[in-house]
Amino acid sequence: MMWEKIKRLEERLYELRKEIEEVEKELEGYPSGHLEVKTINGNVYYYLRYWEDGKLRSKYVGKFANEIKEKLSKGEQLRRRLTQLKEEEKKLSIIINKIEKIITDY
Repeated sequence: MMWEKIKRLEERLYELRKEIEEVEKELEGYPSGHLEVKTINGNVYYYLRYWEDGKLRSKYVGKFANEIKEKLSKGEQLRRRLTQLKEEEKKLSIIINKIEKIITDY
């Protein structure tokens, strides 16, 4: 019974690492940063603000930003999911390492 639980933990760790890899790969297709709205002479313009090489950059995205808003939102969801997965991976790794230490010391 104990070995079955250890096996399930190891399987979950493997699944987590696979999912982390998939989320990281998916994130490559999404922008990071935030949208900044500027009104000039009564016209609204959208800029993507992001950090690159230690500098804050701006990129004009146009007068309509629905598509970039959706991409930023999806990217943020993926980043949150990635954080959760990495936290779970870290906890599981610690547990498995402790179990291995106990077994080898025994």
